[in-house]
Amino acid sequence: MIYESEALQNIFNEYEEDRTRARVMRDKRVKEITEKYPHLLEIQKRITELGIENFKNILDEPQKSESYNEKFKKELSKLEKEKEEFLLENGIEKDFDEVKYKCEKCLDTGYIDNEKCPCLVQKIIDLHYEMSNMKNILHDFSEFSFDYYGDKKIEKLGMTEKENIKDIYNKALEFCKNDASKNLLFYGGCGLGKTFLSSCIAKKMLDSGKSVIYQTATSLFSDYEDYKFGRKEGGYEELYDILTSADLLIIDDLGTEVSNPVSMQFFFDIINKRTMLSKKIIISTNLTMDGILKKYTDRLFSRLYESFEILHFVGEDIRIQKLTGEGE
Repeated sequence: MIYESEALQNIFNEYEEDRTRARVMRDKRVKEITEKYPHLLEIQKRITELGIENFKNILDEPQKSESYNEKFKKELSKLEKEKEEFLLENGIEKDFDEVKYKCEKCLDTGYIDNEKCPCLVQKIIDLHYEMSNMKNILHDFSEFSFDYYGDKKIEKLGMTEKENIKDIYNKALEFCKNDASKNLLFYGGCGLGKTFLSSCIAKKMLDSGKSVIYQTATSLFSDYEDYKFGRKEGGYEELYDILTSADLLIIDDLGTEVSNPVSMQFFFDIINKRTMLSKKIIISTNLTMDGILKKYTDRLFSRLYESFEILHFVGEDIRIQKLTGEGE
């Protein structure tokens, strides 16, 4: 993992390289064409000299600026027509002497009137995709199917499985739109769509230019302990910075990790810091709420209970349904 700021700097370095390359290519193209067609160079020279002459005349005799300007326009038009005809006759592009940027909107700067150019926005989105750890597991909300959830009434929830998942789905959509919405804690058995729906949220936010980091609980705690106990050199500050600064942090399969008091404090610090910064979090787990309470400290459970909307996934394992042909 690398700092986002470093990755962004790499993008702007690429823009600078693109601008330099475009100018070098223009100079090379002009040199080759004018050496081959010296008359073209002569026309361009006369156009330049005409402009300088007109400017000097206006400075020397401002009262005659209008007449000088009219004469200049006529002579310039004549030369430009001569140049255009020469280019056409010799099959040379009209804009051969112009710099050809990759993006003509921002001229390879990334900005248009201090606003991000669409090309820069797309580069940032692509960067966030790379950094998210989810590039190959993302899904769109339109891919989510309710067909794998039945009409069985869940007394505790007061609704059917299908009604429940539709309610969760709508809350997931609202989570993407509303910056003030609470964090989400998805819990329930295996194969009920928790990770799939998390990936739908991630894609929605990534496509809107937000930064997303996905980590399984196992890899998150393993990375932390490797840095903390010296099994890997450096990197702890970088890990902490990315985990606390990304617009969305997704922690999948909470409860599968090997934990200890030190790693639990790290986990609490991440949750606490992101909550203070109003940064969004999604946690998914196969544990029950009683299982979470037994595995983690009262302080951590309290923080989860206060800061997260707890959503219970109920139904039959979708992977098994697909193997048996059910729900299709």
